[in-house]
Amino acid sequence: MIFGIRGNTAKAELAFIVHRLIKGLDTAGIDYICEAEIAAQIRKQFSLKLKPPKVSEEKELVKRCDFMISIGGDGTFLATAKLVGNRNIPIIGVNLGKLGFLAETSTREVTAFVKKVVKGDYLIDERTVLEAVAVNGGNSRRVVHGMNEIVINQNEIVKTIEISVHFNNQLVNSYHDDGMIIATPTGSTGYSLSAGGPIVFPKTEVFILSPLSPHTLTARPVILPDNGVFKVKINSRVPINVVSDGNDIVKLNAPAIVEIKKAPYKIKIAKDLESNYFKVLTGKLLWGEDKRKKSRY
Repeated sequence: MIFGIRGNTAKAELAFIVHRLIKGLDTAGIDYICEAEIAAQIRKQFSLKLKPPKVSEEKELVKRCDFMISIGGDGTFLATAKLVGNRNIPIIGVNLGKLGFLAETSTREVTAFVKKVVKGDYLIDERTVLEAVAVNGGNSRRVVHGMNEIVINQNEIVKTIEISVHFNNQLVNSYHDDGMIIATPTGSTGYSLSAGGPIVFPKTEVFILSPLSPHTLTARPVILPDNGVFKVKINSRVPINVVSDGNDIVKLNAPAIVEIKKAPYKIKIAKDLESNYFKVLTGKLLWGEDKRKKSRY
């Protein structure tokens, strides 16, 4: 069993955390491969040079590993999920960010959790992925995937755009707004939440359609089953972005069509047996927190 290690190299503490992790893995006799840029940081800060079998470029990393350890925030986890794609490799999310809905494991617990994984003491949580096909003009097609959401918005202009949304060839609504979010239950605590969308339990088989700043008070988020196909038509003749998980952008010149549906694969998250989604929500969103009960002294 081989564990791939990648993370957010912009985080100053990353090298220290990975250095501590690989020392623990070496002691336990657990195989790992470190992403090359992180290995370079460790060599610079700790004068420890990892030998080639334990170092790999990012694109090769997922081809050689059985599990991926993603160290950063949820953004880093989403980038790791995009790297893994349909390879069916479970991801361990280690939180160096702020909220960490996906990156649940703390930096101090990661070594112990990897040992549990080696023993088989873990659970797999499968998450739905979106697939978007952007069609621009003639036969130009681009395909992107998103674990959290697909966002369609205007590019380089400050004005509303005209969008019509169909679901299974039935018109849902036509909008004048800044754009549209189609989110998975995983993404319901991300951008969709900021746009007024609901929090949805991850195992629920639905998608959330959330308009961005609609120019009407009656346009509200809508929940629809995830076994259908969205067809989003952008009618305004303006530059458009199709963005998946905030890290993959397709630029279109409207009028254009974007078809969105469930991808033919899921992302696997390796979690502790005691993992509790509602406990995560309570801890991250401070549900039940009453500041009045805290002493001012």
